[in-house]
Order: sequence, then C-alpha cells, then structure tokens
Amino acid sequence: MAKIAISLSGGGYRAATYHLGTLSYLNHLHTSDGRSLLDHISAVSTISGGTLSGLMFLWGKCKGLTNEEMLQDLYSLLMKGDLIGRASTEFLCGENLNNSLIREMVRIYDEEIFHGATLGDLMDKIDNTTIDDFTANATDFNNSQEFLFQIGKEIKIEKGETAKGVIGNSSYKIPLPIASQIHLSEVFAASSCFPAGFEPLFFPRDFQLSRSPENEEYLKTVPTMPLMDGGVVDNQGIEPIVMLRRRKDLDLYIVSDATRGQKDPYDYKESSILDYLTVHKVNVTLNIIILFLIQFLFWVPRGTLFGFFLGLTFIFLVFRLATALSSRRLLKRYSKQIPFRFNWKGLLNIPLSKYINLIGSRASSMLELTDKVFMDHIRSLNYYTIYSDVKWQNRRIMSALYELATGEVWGKHLKEDERAFMNPGDEINKAADTATSMGTTLWWSDEDIIEGKPEALIATGQFNICWNLLEYIYRLRRNNSNLNENHQAIIDLLPQLEEDWEKFKKNPYWMTKIFQ
Repeated sequence: MAKIAISLSGGGYRAATYHLGTLSYLNHLHTSDGRSLLDHISAVSTISGGTLSGLMFLWGKCKGLTNEEMLQDLYSLLMKGDLIGRASTEFLCGENLNNSLIREMVRIYDEEIFHGATLGDLMDKIDNTTIDDFTANATDFNNSQEFLFQIGKEIKIEKGETAKGVIGNSSYKIPLPIASQIHLSEVFAASSCFPAGFEPLFFPRDFQLSRSPENEEYLKTVPTMPLMDGGVVDNQGIEPIVMLRRRKDLDLYIVSDATRGQKDPYDYKESSILDYLTVHKVNVTLNIIILFLIQFLFWVPRGTLFGFFLGLTFIFLVFRLATALSSRRLLKRYSKQIPFRFNWKGLLNIPLSKYINLIGSRASSMLELTDKVFMDHIRSLNYYTIYSDVKWQNRRIMSALYELATGEVWGKHLKEDERAFMNPGDEINKAADTATSMGTTLWWSDEDIIEGKPEALIATGQFNICWNLLEYIYRLRRNNSNLNENHQAIIDLLPQLEEDWEKFKKNPYWMTKIFQ
C-alpha cells in the first residue's frame, strides 16, 4: 500500500472547493488492490480554507461515512450559503453577547457544520481510519510560530510514553485532557481568521472549555495565546509534512495549492477628486450651513418641518464640534513627537485629494505586501524545503490552481510527444481561468454563482491532479531513482489517467456531475 501525504492550502472557499475537486478525483482512481487512491492517504496537513475540507474529510472517516458520502457532505456544505453574511448580521443585530466577529463565526460553525464535535471525538476514532496523522495549522502571534492542532494514531515518544499528537508548538503545548475539549469549530476558526478580515481567536479566553475544578486550575496558569490564520507563516501546509517525514517514510506527497498565480502588476492610481476642497473649506462650509439653518429656524412654523430642521442643525453642529475637538486633540498629542518642525496649521489648507492619496497608497501597498509579496516569498521558501532535498526526489507533486490557465507555462519536463498529448487546450484553459478569477472569501457572491466559479473550481481540482499525476509518471520513465515497490501501484494508474485526460480535454466538467 502506497503511503501518501497531502496538504490542502489556504484560500477561503476558493481553496476548499478546489480541494474538493482534488479529493474527488483521487477517490475516482482505483489501485490494483481495488482501493481508491484517496484511501492511500495517511497524512493530511491543512491551512485556512483547506482546513474546512480537511476536517470534513477526517470527521467523515471517523463517523464511518463512505468517501462518496463525505465528499457529498463537503459539497453540500460549500453550496449551503453565506455563513459569514449570517454571522455579520447576527453579530451586529442579534441578541447574543459575542463581542467579536470571530467568536460569532465559531458559534455558527459549531451549529451549522460540526454540530458540537471536538478534537476528542477525532482522537477517539482516528485509530479506526486510514489516516495516521492530521494537522490543522494556525499562527501563534505571540511567538511568531505555527500553532498545530495535530492528532494521530498513538505513537511512542521519549521515556516509553505515548502521545496522539501535539496541540501547540515548541513554545507551548496544551495538555491532552484540555486539548480534547477544543471544538472543531474553534480549530477551523483559528486556522482561517485571516488578518484584516477577523480579529485573533484567543486561547483559552475564546474557547468553550469545561469549567471543571481541574480546568479551572489549568486556566489560572495558562498564558493567553492569540491565534490567527495559519497561512501567515505557511499557506501551503508544507512544514508539518516535512516534520512528519523525519520519523516515518512517505511514498508520495501531494500539495493541493489553491494559489491564484500571477496577478496584475501592482499599481496605485492617484485620485484627483476633491482637489479644490480642504479641511479649512469644509469647516467654513459647515459654519455657513449651521448659521443658515439656525436663521431658518426663526421663521419655520412650529411642527414637523421645524423638528426636521432642528434635528438637521443639531447633526451639523455636533459634526462640526467633533471635527474641531478631534483636530485639536490630535495636534496636541502628536505635535511634540514629530522630530522636525512642522506647520500644523498648514494641514488645514491641503487639498483633501492629497489625504486620500496618502492613506489610499499606504493601505493598498500594505494589502499587496501581505497578500502577495510576503505570502509569495514564504511560499517559495516552503517549497524550497522539499524541492531542494534529494530525499523528496520523485516523491512530491504540486497541483496548483493556476497551472493550466491561459498563458501559463506547463510541461517543461515532458518530451515532445508527451507535450502534444498533455496540451490542455482552450476548454481547460477557460475553466482554469474562471477558477483563478475567484477571490479569497468565505462566501459565494451572486456573480460567482452566475459565472460558474464553484463548478470551475471543482473541475480544475479534478483535471489538475489528473494532469500532474500523468506528468509525474511520465517523468519516472526517465528517472526512477528513490522509488520502492509501493510506487508501482501509482505507476499502474497510467491507463486510467490517460483515458480520463482525454475526457477532460473534450469536457473539463464531465466529472463534476457526481455532485449534481
């Protein structure tokens, strides 16, 4: 039996749906022993949106569902609706006492997805599944490290003791009795609460732990840990698999990567709107409006109209006083902290368009830094760990969302006849283009549905992993080093893969029908 590890990257619903396509195609392939290739997966590492797919995969296994039932449940969940829209509405308008959006998301995840299931439920039943190791990744903001929600089959550790995984990191580990109480909804929320979209999920403050005497003693001593999206430090979930490889052999490692690939070059277009409007002019205008309204009130008859203008006058007056007081407070607070002489009063005569450009350019460049520059750099470093190590030679596959989109370079390692057969063609290009146009969200917009993005993401996950397995086997013909007898089960899939690839070239969506 081949031992396969898989990472399910971050990327919101785009990632979760793309991974659904990957998992469904692996389930479609069957090895010579009659088992699906999905049943050869023994290790799973997940990040952010990929954690939703990964938890549903493992939880389905633990509940005794068939692969088909598990995949259908994941599909139904992803098509269910806008959970974050509901959370936002209930957070702002509901009667619950949650003071943060991420805690509201935890509540809804618990109700709608995981139905109160905990890590303890997985720990108790993982021994009955084909999964040996599972890791959902978050980021520990205190220690700038990954925070692992890691469970697995019982392993021996130092001094003859045993363990069923690690919940934490090298800086702090949560004791197993406490970790077993953590809800799957909290694991998913911690793994997917990306900065700017959500606030951190704090352990233990925001977790639904029992208030037993034993827990109370622990809670008095535990440090507070702010946890956020695991993609901050490793958006592909590679590090846990690299760590796992140090203690056990793996025949193949698949990275299902929902990265969108090359985006438009960064640019910031300066605004010329409000060029002739300054803070001073706004204040003068407000003063004139207030005076006009006050004078107007003297001859407006008492009644509804009078009340309307009185209220309007009050609003403008409050706004005027607020801007004046806030300006004075800011000047008083920061004037002594600037290390050079500055004409603060001159700020009142600067066009508002300059303020817009100053703020807008910094905000957009910061978003570009976190969403592209920083993430791409970390992605490259993590891939380097497996592509520079000879121990991983012929044992790794990257199946990236963007690979077969229009304009991408593919098949650099294929021979001419292989390239002719592996050419994706226009129809696959179009489906991949639609998939890569999906942003990083936790919902589907009406436009996404109309444009067929969910179906395109599933299809792209399916034909991408088919293409990458084909390329992998073709490359093994020329270099079969670092293989063992288990790899023959994967090589024997070649006829199935070639037949399926022909179907994908004719109709990229032919396999999505299993979910209709």
